[in-house]
Amino acid sequence: MKTEPHSLPYQLVPREALSEEDALRLHMLMETCYDHVSFERFADDLARKDWVLLLHDSSGVIQGFSTLALNPCGLEESNYDILYSGDTVIHPKHWGGQALVRGFLNTAGAILANRQRRLFWYLLSKGHRTYMYLPLFFKQYFPAAERSRHWAKGGKLAKSCSERLFPHNWQPSRGVIHFPEHHGQVKEALAEDTQRRAGHRHADFFLRHNPRFDEGDELVCLAELSPENLRRRARVLMEAGMRRPLAWKEELCLA
Repeated sequence: MKTEPHSLPYQLVPREALSEEDALRLHMLMETCYDHVSFERFADDLARKDWVLLLHDSSGVIQGFSTLALNPCGLEESNYDILYSGDTVIHPKHWGGQALVRGFLNTAGAILANRQRRLFWYLLSKGHRTYMYLPLFFKQYFPAAERSRHWAKGGKLAKSCSERLFPHNWQPSRGVIHFPEHHGQVKEALAEDTQRRAGHRHADFFLRHNPRFDEGDELVCLAELSPENLRRRARVLMEAGMRRPLAWKEELCLA
């Protein structure tokens, strides 16, 4: 477990290590930021993940988390891996820290070091806050507002992953995952906050490409997780994870 000033400590745990009480707490956190998230749907999604990145406060209470899966639905190919971020949320009282970013990039670095193959991040953005991880931390990604940073080849990979993971909900013409029924969407206050960001180039881009985000549509995004593709601050975090492959090997259950 690592700590950093003015932030929550993080812990990476196998999904099977979560207690029923933990799962209920994670679902409650989802309900702080999203509507129409049934526990049954949440638990079913959680069961499909490999690890959970947990953020605890000083009392040991979980205040944030992100679920992770490596090569779900047989996405493993001969020369690369797919790291899929699932449900992710931090209690609003703890927004602003970088523990989740640190934990994710440390984990990605450990995976890259252990498996010695290219690693790509499959990210679904329900709101502009999630999408902003890409311009903040990556040099190139898909889709991007700036042509110089738009990773065009990411479109093909986004299509391949989405067809396997969401065969009935992938809308290639729009680049989004769409659920006909309510499947979890940002709360009205958070949706209004995104709308108020109009005029910011990245928020505008997100709104143009996912105009129905407030109804639950999720924008499909891709980026390569490599030191060369990360901006300086993020690269340092990933390289820290890469230097500890043996310490992380058992925890990550990687061969």
